Amino acid sequence: MITIKIAELVIGIDNRYQNIVYLAKDYLTDEKPEFTVYVTDAEIEEERAISETDYSVGYYESVIAYRKIAERLPDYDAFLFHGSVIEYDEKAYIITAHSGVGKTTHTRLWMSEFGDEVKILNGDKPTVRIINGEAYACGTPWQGKENYGRNVIRKIAGFAFLTRGEVNKAYEISPSDAVMRFMSQIYLPKKSKSALLKTMNLADRVLKDVRLVHLECNMNPEAAHVCREALVGEKLSFLRS
Repeated sequence: MITIKIAELVIGIDNRYQNIVYLAKDYLTDEKPEFTVYVTDAEIEEERAISETDYSVGYYESVIAYRKIAERLPDYDAFLFHGSVIEYDEKAYIITAHSGVGKTTHTRLWMSEFGDEVKILNGDKPTVRIINGEAYACGTPWQGKENYGRNVIRKIAGFAFLTRGEVNKAYEISPSDAVMRFMSQIYLPKKSKSALLKTMNLADRVLKDVRLVHLECNMNPEAAHVCREALVGEKLSFLRS
């Protein structure tokens, strides 16, 4: 069994395989867990049956463990989010998109264009938690195949909803415009109706407190500059060729 600390929460994982030990090496703690999750052989076989690729049993254990953790997160004002968290000027900016659109490619543009000004807090599956009334992006061991991530917590300043386009452009959107896109990237609990309702309420609170941007981009380096200006700058509605 290992114990990890993410989003200021101490969580036990009663693991049987070593994959998750390596994955969580930067998050291990000796503190007493708030709760513990366990993955059964039957759950691993169910996951294998629906997987397009045949991974190791340890991989499946780690994926299912995070899903089980996500079922409990709403009790602690938190949820799992699918997005890439860019740390810029000690604030978190989350880039999210449907699978295959280019979230990781866009993240790399920030890294290549802005160098040491940018760090990646998490490349794929951060935890978002409301702490003292404010939304924070929190590093987790589940960082995506590129393994971009750090064990830090930063206040969220904005979300960019990424789509493909021939021209780089970005503009601010309202919480009501963003809600469906936002909810499609959240892990929604399936075991508890109350946890599902809590997640929806948490999402509403997050959307009201941060800058929300729609970004169309062509994956050229300029796209990173357009996105940064929209998320960080004062002028939110603009177009570049």
